[in-house]
Amino acid sequence: MNDIGNAFIKGTRYPDFSTVDLVLRVPEPPHELPVREGQTVIKLPSPKKFKVPDIPVRTAIEGWEPVGFFTRSSITLKELSFLLWCTQGFKRTVAETIQLRNIPSSGSRYPIETYFVASDVDGLETGLYRYLPKSHRIVAERIDSGLTLEMSTASMNFKIVTRAAVTFLWVAIPYRTVWAIGSRGYRSAFIEAGHTCQNLIMAASCFGYEVCPMDFFHDEMMVKLANLDPETQWPVYLAAVGKAGKNVTLG
Repeated sequence: MNDIGNAFIKGTRYPDFSTVDLVLRVPEPPHELPVREGQTVIKLPSPKKFKVPDIPVRTAIEGWEPVGFFTRSSITLKELSFLLWCTQGFKRTVAETIQLRNIPSSGSRYPIETYFVASDVDGLETGLYRYLPKSHRIVAERIDSGLTLEMSTASMNFKIVTRAAVTFLWVAIPYRTVWAIGSRGYRSAFIEAGHTCQNLIMAASCFGYEVCPMDFFHDEMMVKLANLDPETQWPVYLAAVGKAGKNVTLG
């Protein structure tokens, strides 16, 4: 295990920029995965057009605890819209092609794609969806009433995921960052998944939802669930969102 870790750190040290694809004028990779022909795209309510309860930052930070159990709960489409916008929401484009979103990103490359299984979201069928940050829309990747159970099995967290209103799956596409800053970009993909999840924890607290982050899951099952290319698209982090009953958190 130490050899794997050391090899990763050594292999992702600050690069020789003469070898970086940006400098070599290799075409820039797309900022988000394309919508395939025939897929359904759903417009989300604008997060700027509805009131969100104000929660002090200290309250949000101090209030989070590991969750051991969710009661069955649902989430509204407006609330989901706000959570998506807070985690990967698009702000504006600067310098022609550089995007700014609501989380930090090395080189403003944003290698994270946001997928989620909607188990109980008002107005959405049970299924797997993907967020499109620039247009603030979602695309239906797979509508399937059995996806909640499939996600719970793949996440190895049955009692949390089966009761969650929504479970996020963050997928890294490292080449978006590697293209600009070389192999150092592989580190960025994992770091930015953490930024994204922390924003989710803070945003969800506005509505009284709990967030259960999960980094221990069956990689191959997640790849199959989301129909990913395992060579270029890596599942890196999960988070279930729901309501916790009293006295059921882990101490």
